[in-house]
Order: sequence, then C-alpha cells, then structure tokens
Amino acid sequence: MNLSKSIKNSPLAYIAMKSKASPKKISMYKKIYSRIKNLELIDKDKYVAVHDDCKVQNMDVNLHYLYYGVKDDLATQQSYITDLFNLEFYKSKYEVDNPVFDYVLDGFFKNNQINVFDNNYVNTLETPIFTQYYNGQNTKLHLEVKDNCYITDKRTLIPYIQLEKPIDSDKIRIGVFTNDPFENLAPCPYIRLHGPFNKLSKSDKYTFFMYGMDSYVMMDIDNILRSKLFDIVVVQRILPFLDLLLARCKKYGIKVVYETDDDLLGVEKNSPSFEYVDRVRSQITNFIDNADAITVTTPNLASKFDSNKTTIIHNYYVNTVFNVKKDIKRDGKLKLGYYGTLTHSKDLFLIKDVILKLKENYDFDFEVIGGFNAEDDVCEEWYDAVELPLNNMCFEVFMPWLSKVANWDVALVPLENSKFNLGKSELKYIELAVLGIPGVYSDMPVYNTVVKNGVNGLLATDTKDWVLKIEELLSDMSLRENIRKNALNDVLENYSLDEVVNKWDDLFSKLI
Repeated sequence: MNLSKSIKNSPLAYIAMKSKASPKKISMYKKIYSRIKNLELIDKDKYVAVHDDCKVQNMDVNLHYLYYGVKDDLATQQSYITDLFNLEFYKSKYEVDNPVFDYVLDGFFKNNQINVFDNNYVNTLETPIFTQYYNGQNTKLHLEVKDNCYITDKRTLIPYIQLEKPIDSDKIRIGVFTNDPFENLAPCPYIRLHGPFNKLSKSDKYTFFMYGMDSYVMMDIDNILRSKLFDIVVVQRILPFLDLLLARCKKYGIKVVYETDDDLLGVEKNSPSFEYVDRVRSQITNFIDNADAITVTTPNLASKFDSNKTTIIHNYYVNTVFNVKKDIKRDGKLKLGYYGTLTHSKDLFLIKDVILKLKENYDFDFEVIGGFNAEDDVCEEWYDAVELPLNNMCFEVFMPWLSKVANWDVALVPLENSKFNLGKSELKYIELAVLGIPGVYSDMPVYNTVVKNGVNGLLATDTKDWVLKIEELLSDMSLRENIRKNALNDVLENYSLDEVVNKWDDLFSKLI
C-alpha cells in the first residue's frame, strides 16, 4: 500500500483508483465513505490499534475500513465500531454479510434497528450517530411515557429504568416486576398482573411499566432505579435482584407491593422448586417484611402474612382469552380428564386406584394433559396422555387450545393435602366452569370453600369417595347439566375482572 501522498490524503482519488474508474462503484463507495465518516461509526484509536498500517500510512480510518477493515471478522470490527451498532444483532436480524455497508446503503432507509433497543432513533446519515441516538431515545422516551399508560416495549422499559432523573408525569407510575418473560405470558403473571393492570391503565390515572425476565437479562442491574422513577413497585413472587430493588425503593420513597398466588416460603423439601426458593429464602422474607402491602388470592394464603397490610384479590374469569364454551359434550363414549402443569404427579397418583377401580365397571377414557414430567417414568396404561401444543406455557395459547381438546364429561381435580397446597386458589374451578365441564374436586379448603357439593361440583376425600362421586356424574346426565349451569352462573356473577380492578385501584390509592 505504498501510495503517493496525494492519493492517500484524497479519499475521492483513492476510491476512484480502487474502483478502476467504474462510475457505479465510485458512486457507491463515496456514499459509504461519507456516511460512515459523518456517523462517526469508527473509533480512530481503537481502529489503528488493530490496523497499525493505517497509522503508518497516515490514512483516514474511514477510508482504510472501506477496503481493509471490512474484511475483519465481526468481533474484530465490533472492537472499533461504536457499541451502539451491534453488528452481530444486525447481521442475524437482517441476514446480511456486511452490517455496516448494508445499513448506510440500504438499512437506514428501511428503518432497520442497529441494536435490540433501537426505536428508529437515527434520522439522518449526516451527523454523528451517538448524539442522534441518545437525543432520539430521550425524545421518544418522553413521548411514550406521556402518551402510553401501559408500557411493555423493552425499548422503552430498559432505558427508562436506567434514567438518572424522572420524567415529569401527572399519573401514578407503577413499576411491575415478574419472574416470567413478559412475552408469551404464562398464566400466573397474565391473570394476576397483565389482566387487571392493562384494564386499569385505561382509567388514565396510572402508567404501568411491565418488566419481565426478558427485560432483566438485557439490563445493567446495578444502574436501575437511580431516582424516583416509580411511585409504587409491584413484585410478583420472586426476582433475582430483590435486595437491590428493595433498597432503591426505600432510598427514594417508592411504595412496595408484594404479590403472590402461592406460599413460596412453605414449599416442601420434595418439591422441584424447593432448592431454588431455599437459596433466596432470606431475600423473599426480607422483601415481604419490608413491603408496604401484600396481595394474595385466598384467605388461607392471607393467613401466612401480616393481616394489617394484606389484601385478598381473588382470581377471575379471563374473558379476553377464552370464551364460554357452547359445544358441550353430551354423547359418545364417556371421557374423564385432568390438566395441570408438569409438577403434579403426586396429585395424579391420588386417583390412580380410583381410575383402575372405575374401569372395572365403566367403559371410558381418561385423558391427562400435562401433570407428569418425563422424569416421572409413569406407566400410561391407566390414562391417555394428550400431547401439549407448542408454546404451551403461554396462557393465550394454552387456554383456547384446551377449550378445543378438553371434550370431557367429567374433570378430575385431585390435590395433595399439604401445607403448600392449602394456599392454592380455586382457579381450576373457574376455568372448568367456563369450559362447561363438571368437576370432582379434592375436599380441601381451596375447593370446599367455593364448591357446594352436588350444586356446582362434587367434593371427594378418599379413594372410595372419589369412586362414588365420579359414578354419580357418569350415571346422571341431568346432574352433570345442573352442575355445569350452576358453576357457570357462579363464575360469571362472582368472578369478574371489574372487581379485581377495583381492588387494585383502591390499594394503589391508599398507598399514595
């Protein structure tokens, strides 16, 4: 690369030479050069540290990159290209070989993102990208917080929680944190947080910032909440940074709500969750002790906490996800069914002998959705396993699918009698009522406080009782019809989202 001084110091002449006087190439490389230079994509000192020949030749780093740096692997390029431009992200998302060239020639005009948080913050190729990006981010952040009362976009959530100063707002700002990903929400955060807060946001009194595990992995946790960005923080169940979050809330006078639908501290040693919960037990306890309010699902669960700051907010029928089922099974071969997450083998084994006993006198199928883990190594001769759908932990996927496949005459809801299960809610009863399936439930507080035996369901104790109760339903279609009707009427009348929203509204108002 021993060029005359005039060529080295004249980018246009150098481009013309390298392009062999091709007008098309000259035009393209002139654009690339000027745009890279204007955007200030390349850190000069870092570039010459990699390409010392550029320094020796006293050559413009932007010009040198056009023909030599561009051949570096992406990791090397990223060492001198601004961190704002995530080369690996861009290459993967847009399936291109050369992210920088593609962006300045084409991607910018298509509003391509330069990183996962980019929300079209760059609006010209004529000025430095750093200034544009952060000015654009700041402007959009202010507009989003002003105009949107329910914020789920990570491109807003993450920059917001790392602000050094709050954005002025006339609304009550609620930061909501769940240990599940907020995309493809699982049932617990969907029902307990998303449903009520999404509706409450329409009151125009609040702005909700909805954080999930998919946000935490992208955050600089040490730099979150450095000022009073929220008026109230709601934490569901458990987080990997409970202590830090609590300390920041206390420092800036942010009210704290602990929300749970389970007695996590009461998880038994034989539970798959015990080891993890036990590791963070002190953090959970400390958070609960210092919370300004606690919300739970049932009176039994409420009894585990300080009554002076605990509010019972029942579960409800989520009518935005699945409709009241109309095509109820009334003929064909008898079918019993069970559904639950993959941690309920103990519950299911409570009724194994029941099923085997019934099969001696009745011709029926017993379908099981979930319930067992593969590690359980359970013989399937007494039940038929139903294959779960893809993305089955997503509530909006699972419940409509369940409504289609659960064509059962009777649903069985066994529950092991344990301290942990005493804190469970009647959610299964609510869902079965809407699905139009009469249920037989374990006679435990979670169900015997809502199920009236023979009216909106049946309650069973031991094996003999389970057999008798199931036989009652199998042999009496009119009883099944009455239970369906009564359970549905009960749920539609007493388990509405409106009541839940009002309770949250009252709680937030008292805290402020």
